[in-house]
Amino acid sequence: MTTKCTTVRRLRVKVKRMALDLDVIVDNLYVGSQQATKDPSMLLELGVTHVVTVSDGPIDKIVNSGFFKYKFIEGIDFDITDLLQRFPEVTAFIEEGVKSGAVLVHCVAGVSRSVTMVMAYLMEKNGMSFDDALKLVQQKRKYANPNDGFIKQLKLYEKMKCRLDPSDEEYRVYRLSSLAITMQGHQPKDAGMFLPGDLTDTPTANDSDIIFRCKKCRQPLFNRSCFYKHTVGPGEAAFDWRGASNTEKSTEICDKSIFIHPVQWMKQSIIDTEGKLSCPKCSAKVGSYVWHGEQCPCGEWVIPAFHIQTSKVDECKPIQTDIRNRVEPGQTT
Repeated sequence: MTTKCTTVRRLRVKVKRMALDLDVIVDNLYVGSQQATKDPSMLLELGVTHVVTVSDGPIDKIVNSGFFKYKFIEGIDFDITDLLQRFPEVTAFIEEGVKSGAVLVHCVAGVSRSVTMVMAYLMEKNGMSFDDALKLVQQKRKYANPNDGFIKQLKLYEKMKCRLDPSDEEYRVYRLSSLAITMQGHQPKDAGMFLPGDLTDTPTANDSDIIFRCKKCRQPLFNRSCFYKHTVGPGEAAFDWRGASNTEKSTEICDKSIFIHPVQWMKQSIIDTEGKLSCPKCSAKVGSYVWHGEQCPCGEWVIPAFHIQTSKVDECKPIQTDIRNRVEPGQTT
């Protein structure tokens, strides 16, 4: 009799899951479509206590029910949508829900955005690789298929050992690309859009790296490590109105111009789509910036472009102090 009751109970749960369009990925973790939120009472019967919505708007029925802890992540299913920044907070929210009840992560179709968030959780909290997480989710939900942009974000997250590492060069380039997309939108811009690590620290005179100074007032502006490297483009062919030739892409790093990552002293002056870069001390123009990109003389596009005029800065090697020749106070030579 007990076995029969258990079987019936499991059948009822399965029917509810099918009606709500959600699937169990691991214990206490569901992924589904927006259809899964149509009946909050059925979610409660499944033990759901936490809901994550990844969409262009929150689900009022879930918010107003008062039954669930709720997290809304705004994002549409485009390759350029930045979900990577939200991985840590979402995985922490899912972990809390899995330990205290059950979690539903959903988007509109339950195919790309919600699957991406669940994969980030499996990678960070369960120690799974990208490949293993994708394989598991696709076994449990046959529609699972993150878009190409989300796949790149998940692989970058895996490369950074499932944390956001501002020192990682690939991540710095990714953040700049995301900011470039934001800057081309219609929303109001301000310096608050920059996250910690987006802007490189302004160098000091004691830095061990090569420093580039304003030629006019000697103000330190940036280090060599701040260079935004790009490969050599197709050269003059890139500027030919007939179109560039189909040459193989070079792996050589271009040295024709200086493009850099944005630095802290630029923070208040780079919130327009383009403009000039001025020395923070004497206000002399040292370069320009274009968030939607600029073509280097080598023919390669640099996006975004923070272009320094080589004639406006001096390259200064760090001062080497030889302790063997240093004379202490009161000491005779």
